[in-house]
Amino acid sequence: MSALDKITLLAFFDGELDPATARGVAEVISHDPAAQETVRRLRQSAMLVRKVFERPAYRDVPPQLAKMLEGPKRRTRWRFALPIAASFLIVAIGFGSGIGIGRMSASPTTSFSDRLLADIAEYHVVYAQEGEHQVEVPGDQRAHIQDWFGSRLHRQLRVPDLSGRGLSFVGARLLVVDGAPVAQLLYRWPGLDHEPLALCVTYGAPGDRGLRADERNGLHQVLWRHHGYTYVLVGWTSEDFLASVANEIMPGLDKIS
Repeated sequence: MSALDKITLLAFFDGELDPATARGVAEVISHDPAAQETVRRLRQSAMLVRKVFERPAYRDVPPQLAKMLEGPKRRTRWRFALPIAASFLIVAIGFGSGIGIGRMSASPTTSFSDRLLADIAEYHVVYAQEGEHQVEVPGDQRAHIQDWFGSRLHRQLRVPDLSGRGLSFVGARLLVVDGAPVAQLLYRWPGLDHEPLALCVTYGAPGDRGLRADERNGLHQVLWRHHGYTYVLVGWTSEDFLASVANEIMPGLDKIS
């Protein structure tokens, strides 16, 4: 795929591309600093819009107005109000219109770790509901998966064996957060096809940090960072279990070449 235009990047960000095209766009983004910057700005602008609509003036609808909006057609119009507003703001901020608000959002309001946890949780919930498309590459192609992610992450990456925990490796897929590639390795327990556990690996934040736990609507995550690589374990299981698995696989993951 050749260089991406801004309309394609906006469609990618909004999830409007078919899976094959989205994978191709993600591949180009992982090697294109300009596209990565555009995706970063899109994410920042969406966060800004979200914060604007969190204000009481937008949350607290007067009872009389709420009653007027009870019909299905009215609700539909409200449903699309935020995406439409976001699209206008994205155009203003991300595509160089010169409006002052674009300069106001030049720096992220949250850390890379926070954005990574939020995005991985969203990805995990969506893909967990899939059947044969839960992964892009099946687990029986382990060597290919290791070579694929090794080239994307500029390191050697071995798929951890979690069979001792009753988990079988079912495959992998490539995610993108802040324009950076995120390798997702997926594992499942027997009979729990739609409650997988995933190990995600990416780079982009310097230094080391110890285990950090996170919980979002029953979905638990633990994050840690070593040698500039960030790791996240995510699943519908306890934080203690995830922390135990993290400590078990850390030594093997730290072997970078």
